[in-house]
Amino acid sequence: MRSYEDLQYAFLQLELAARYQEAGRLEGFIRNTGNALWGDEDFLYTYWYELLNALADFVDIREDEDTLICRMYFSDAVIQDYFRFAQRHAEQAGIPLKQDVYYLDALSYFNNTMLDYCPYSCWFRLVTQTHHECGFGLSVWIYEDQFTDWEPLLAGLLDVMAYFRSSMEILASDDKTGQVISFSHPAQAKEAA
Repeated sequence: MRSYEDLQYAFLQLELAARYQEAGRLEGFIRNTGNALWGDEDFLYTYWYELLNALADFVDIREDEDTLICRMYFSDAVIQDYFRFAQRHAEQAGIPLKQDVYYLDALSYFNNTMLDYCPYSCWFRLVTQTHHECGFGLSVWIYEDQFTDWEPLLAGLLDVMAYFRSSMEILASDDKTGQVISFSHPAQAKEAA
């Protein structure tokens, strides 16, 4: 850092590192960006792809130059474990995965979080394709010519990754990852209230 003016950018870099730590991805952040404190206003844009690749164990980014669409897919061991648990829960309850309360909770959190961070600027969905090794994950599509602010997208994805991590930590600490936990359906809970 050359001056105190650059200090604000160093704090932003530290804040970003803290978000990666909350999401359980600090090692990937350090591996992909280094451990030096830059204090550079262009840190996010300089390391954009490295930051995306640090988000999950499996990252697939495809840019279509003809349509200017960027398709991103993120899958992580924690997401895989969460949806395997939800799948077992659904099977034991005799319902499809997409009707299971754990799936619906994750879907609601993902949709609401991404809408809060990136309203009207990207499309996203939870992917549950069990025939693929990394078939549980997050899919995000953006039109690059209409998308101008990358920071909220990264913050939203980190928030969602932290959700899956904390959800699995709670399930594991309660020793419930191997058994069925019954919750009422969110719609039923709203009707009861």
